[in-house]
Amino acid sequence: MSRLLLALLALAVLTPLPGRTLHAQSATDGRLFDQGRTMTERSPRADATLDQMKALLGQWDVAVTTHPTDSTTHEAQGHAEITYMNRGYAYQERRRVPGYDEAGRETDVMAFLVFTPAVQEWALGEVSTYTEHVELYNGDPRTDDRLVLSTSVRRRGGTRLIHYRVTYTITSAEAFTVVMDRSVDDEPWVVLEERRYTRRAPSADFMAVREDWGAPAPGLPEAARQFDFLIGTWGAAHRINLGGNWIQYPSTTTASYVLGGRGILEYSWFNTDPNLPDAATSILRIYNRVERRWESLYLTNRGNALLDFGGVWEGDRMVLHLFDTNLTDPVTRFVFHAIEPDRYQWFAETSRDRGESFTTTWTIDITRQ
Repeated sequence: MSRLLLALLALAVLTPLPGRTLHAQSATDGRLFDQGRTMTERSPRADATLDQMKALLGQWDVAVTTHPTDSTTHEAQGHAEITYMNRGYAYQERRRVPGYDEAGRETDVMAFLVFTPAVQEWALGEVSTYTEHVELYNGDPRTDDRLVLSTSVRRRGGTRLIHYRVTYTITSAEAFTVVMDRSVDDEPWVVLEERRYTRRAPSADFMAVREDWGAPAPGLPEAARQFDFLIGTWGAAHRINLGGNWIQYPSTTTASYVLGGRGILEYSWFNTDPNLPDAATSILRIYNRVERRWESLYLTNRGNALLDFGGVWEGDRMVLHLFDTNLTDPVTRFVFHAIEPDRYQWFAETSRDRGESFTTTWTIDITRQ
């Protein structure tokens, strides 16, 4: 991991149909602890550029059109709720679309939308139960009524570069659209999905969640239950090495089942840094059955950076790495170990010799409350 990314991680912790009443998103999703969910304005310490997308806040009916082939389309109806998150430093969308594809499969989605002042960019991180994958997009500040974000990847080991683009268009105070399209090796763009959002009258039970931690979805493979030990409320004691000085501080951490019981959302906060009295982080985790690995989406409100990382169980430890690590940069890994029913430990360590040796940079001792 580069020094910039390590610094961001360190600073993060120091620092269905119109008119129809929709109840719980599912019988599985647990309580959401983020204080930002009830806020009607961004944090006064958040960058004012965040207000560019304030029109997204609210409860929505969502009409979805997908394009399975060049000549066919599929229509589905869903719903979404968009709130502030991370104590008012970003936006969070929860979306559910039954009958998302022609086979009738549904999708549950959680997305984080944030503005990063250090690079003057918007970032979107999205996790879907349909793909069981974390996708990241970046884009410049909004122009007119549109925000355009993009990413480029090579899929399934292929050599062709695939560009994906997500475009938000705010059409009025009561509606907006999101279009995802794709271009392969700079060929013409092809629309993959269109979502049309129509505002609903606010309802207290819209996409409501349970009062407890929720429950895992039935039928999950054993590997998709490996992070169940996180569920609950925890007190965390941190030790982090900043410039050769070990700093200690406490935080509170919670974890609930989300995404229809297929994902786990961790939320942590503390109030001990006078420079950021409302510090918070969110980590959304899902098991990717195709890749046979865990994937994580990380958001901090210190620097407002999104990261994606993941890994697998190794012996008696869960070992995670940043997905963009290469051998020219320091290698950083995150390790869960000493896992007991009411306690577990975590550490981060960095290698500058391509993994031959590691130096611990951060430890957390977590105890159930």
